[in-house]
Amino acid sequence: MPLTGHPFVSRLRQVVRLGSPEFEAFEAIVERELVVRKRDELVVLGTEFRNLCFVRDGYAIRYRLLRSGKRQILNVIIPGDVIGFPVTFLDRSTYGVVALSELTYAVCSLESYVRLCYRHPQFGLALSWLAAREAATYAEHIVNLGRRTPIERLAHFLLEIHARLREVGRAEETRFDLPFSQLVMADVLGLSVPHLNRVMQQLRADKLITCTARLVELTNLAGLQRLAQYQPLSLVPIPALER
Repeated sequence: MPLTGHPFVSRLRQVVRLGSPEFEAFEAIVERELVVRKRDELVVLGTEFRNLCFVRDGYAIRYRLLRSGKRQILNVIIPGDVIGFPVTFLDRSTYGVVALSELTYAVCSLESYVRLCYRHPQFGLALSWLAAREAATYAEHIVNLGRRTPIERLAHFLLEIHARLREVGRAEETRFDLPFSQLVMADVLGLSVPHLNRVMQQLRADKLITCTARLVELTNLAGLQRLAQYQPLSLVPIPALER
C-alpha cells in the first residue's frame, strides 16, 4: 500500500530516520486503505481491537459515553494520528472512536507491526516517542478540565489544534480551518454550547482571534499563549545509533 505523502509518515520522519528499506518494510505491512462515513464507529467501547489505523484524511473523536447519556471527549483525531493506540495493547477498548467526517486511513494488524519492530526497532521507538507526546497532550486536557477557566480552556484548545494541524501541513502560520462543530468543542472542554459561544465571543472581543465561518485566525498569538499558559511541544529526534 503506497504511503508516500501520508501525514503519519511525515510525523515519523520528524523523530526517526527512515531510509528506503525501512519505508518499504512499513508499506509492506499495511493491508489496505479504508474510507468510512461520517458518524461510523471505528472502535466500540469494551470490545477487542487489534489493528493500528493511520489517518490520512478526515477527523474523529475518542470518547466515553456515560449511563446518564453525557459524553466526554478524551481527544480529537486528525490526519497523521493513529487510531487503535493505546487500546490495541489492552484486552478491550476503554473508549469509543467515531468519525466526525468521512475518514480515510491505512490499516495494519498489531501482530504485523510488532514483527516490523523486531526487524526495524526504530518503529517501536517511534511509537514510544509519539506515546510520550500523546501523554503530554492528555495531561494538558486534565489541567484544562480541572483548573483552567473556560476562556483559558478554549484558548489552549485552539492553540493545540493549530499546532497539531501545522505539524502535518494542514494549517498556516497563524490560520487554520477549525474542523469541529461547537457541540464537539463543548464536549472536549466540558462546557455547554451557549457557554462556549460566549467564551468564543470574548476571545474575539479581546482581539485574540478572528473567525469567518470555520476559518480561525490567531490574530494575537503571543497574547493567546499567555492567556492559556500554553507551552508549544516539539518532539526531539530519536538519537541516531552510532556505528
